[in-house]
This record gives sequence, structure tokens and C-alpha cells, in this order.
Amino acid sequence: MCSASVQHIPNNIQSSISKLKVGSINSNSSNIAFIIASAITAKYDKPIDLDLITVYLQAQRNLENSHYSLLDIKKTFENFNISVAAKKNASPFDLLSLSNEILIGIDQQDQFFALVGSSQEYVYLIYGIMNRKALICPLKKSLFIQNFTTNKFLILR
Repeated sequence: MCSASVQHIPNNIQSSISKLKVGSINSNSSNIAFIIASAITAKYDKPIDLDLITVYLQAQRNLENSHYSLLDIKKTFENFNISVAAKKNASPFDLLSLSNEILIGIDQQDQFFALVGSSQEYVYLIYGIMNRKALICPLKKSLFIQNFTTNKFLILR
């Protein structure tokens, strides 16, 4: 559903994401760490060490099971003293009422994302890093609601 867009990414999202220092994104752990760090900086505007998150995530996994779950991500937030709430099967009305919250979820292709902001018409999803740049997807709110409301979310309040 993400495609090249002429939509301008809001300055507050660009400035918070630009504060993250991107090292070598060479693993699933480091890509998920970027999504987690993006959510933290978008919500709290505080510096966060991507490498520290990556090391923590990798310590939680063993070589046989490299797939992460929302529970793993929730534990990671809690390890860094950030409170998150889990929500299952949110209704479109629940999502439309969110204003200052940051969501972490999984899309229909089992890809993690962070919803880091919204405008009147769009939500802005971060999917990680591609070619050393943040992959930010502006998505119409109507499409987001149609495609993501049956999933589980973590919410940073």
C-alpha cells in the first residue's frame, strides 16, 4: 500500500526521525530497533540509542527463532521504562479518536510499522530503513482504517 508520494511529510516527524543515528542496518533486529526508536523519538522527543535497543532485542532471540512478536517489542519498551498498552481488534472509531498516541503494529504482510503522526487526511507509518533512509509511508486514513483495524497494536500514550 505504500508508494512514492508527493505528500509532504510533516516537519515534526522529519525532525524527530532525523535525530536518530543510523548505523549499519543489517539485521531484522536493527530494523525493528529503528521502528522502536522512531516511535520513542516521535512521542517523547528524547534521544535513544539504536544500538542499545538492537543488542537488547538480539539478546531476547536465539538463532532458531529470529521472528519477533508484539510481546517482544512491548518488553523492549518496558526495558527502557516506556509504558505501552496493548489493544486488540480496535474499531475504526477507536483509531480515529487517537491524536497524540503512537501505534506499533503489524500489517497484512506481517511487517512491523510505527504510526508516528497524522494530518487531516493522512497517517504516517515508519517501516524501518531502506538504503540508509527511513521508509516513511503516508497513507490515507480511510485506507489505514480499512486495512489495519483487525490487528493488535501497542500504543504509546
